[in-house]
Amino acid sequence: MSWKKWMIAGWILLFAGAGCSIAVEREDGYRQENQKKTERQEKEERISRESEQLAEGFREIYEEERGRGEKDTLAFQQQIIQAIGEQGYAAVDTDNQINMVHPGQVQDFCESAEQGEKDSVVFFCVTDEGGWIRYDLEAQNGNIEVTESSLQWENDSPEVYYYHEFEAASWDYTDKGYLFLEESRPAGYDGAPGQKAFRVKPLDQTCREAYQTYLASVGYERNNLLITDWTEQDSKELDFYDLYERLYRAKYGEIVPYEAKEGAEYDVPEEEIEEVLQSYFSFGRQTIRNRMKYQPESGTFLYRPRGRYDGGSPYGPYPEVTGYKKLADGMIQLTVEAVWEMEMLDCAMKSELVVRPMKDGSFQYVSNRVISREKGMTSFWYKPRLTEEEWNHYYGE
Repeated sequence: MSWKKWMIAGWILLFAGAGCSIAVEREDGYRQENQKKTERQEKEERISRESEQLAEGFREIYEEERGRGEKDTLAFQQQIIQAIGEQGYAAVDTDNQINMVHPGQVQDFCESAEQGEKDSVVFFCVTDEGGWIRYDLEAQNGNIEVTESSLQWENDSPEVYYYHEFEAASWDYTDKGYLFLEESRPAGYDGAPGQKAFRVKPLDQTCREAYQTYLASVGYERNNLLITDWTEQDSKELDFYDLYERLYRAKYGEIVPYEAKEGAEYDVPEEEIEEVLQSYFSFGRQTIRNRMKYQPESGTFLYRPRGRYDGGSPYGPYPEVTGYKKLADGMIQLTVEAVWEMEMLDCAMKSELVVRPMKDGSFQYVSNRVISREKGMTSFWYKPRLTEEEWNHYYGE
């Protein structure tokens, strides 16, 4: 055989071998991919089975709650959390208002993850309806893989209806005892932020009760009660319209009875606004009338609901009472810290709020003093209402 034929034959064998090698690599790739799909499916089935069996064991609690008239959401969640804890799992509520059971499991996991060790943990976040979001976390080399699944009761049966896996784009376990996890979002994504916050370390029960009594109905959303310095004698920094909206709901259990449509204006009877504000502050009528658009000829206040131009962000922080002190004059000083999930901050700002408990069980807000804040943070979640000039620019004829 000539050398040319030998060369051609060699090339044929070489390409044939390469083709076989590529085919083998492709087959291995398909096999590995199928193996991953099978493992993922088996994991999903196992988690769903475990969660549904776990919830089934709490059927009596669910049925008792369903037959109850007036609901106590926190008490119901507490029951479910305790029941989960009795089965050996860590659990908390979705709003971090109840101390986590078995927090040591999550804390140990976070410490292992910080050291780059391999570890895993499972914990549950109980919803208002008594269902939950389950988190299966696996740590290795400082990274955390997250498996998130949700359970709710449908047609008198517990059912896992959502399953999702992702690698945490970032995570942090703070000295204060918060675990933050971040799921990456694609550019241009306009849905909810990908950050999640879980309070692991317990918080004093007195502080938790103070939050429910004094702050749960106000918070940081669309008002500046906690982000400005003010006193009963000097309240010029407070926006009384914002407080009217927030405190109307606190007093009556419903939102103000004026449709929040763009450019709307309402004449609200003076007694309605004054009754709401004077239920929570010691301000006299004249102070309120000086600070709001009072119309003496009709005995009303001009009220303009917020709109698209002064709506603010829906993803601001929530307040957490971390300090409680009774003062000599009978008033109470609360240390309030802003937990901002979206920014993965367990204290975006801190203030001291003073309240005055009344003999009839009510209370009044007395003053607030800002102690610290992250630069520029409050301007993101709180937007002042439109000035007269701005309102006329957007809505005037």
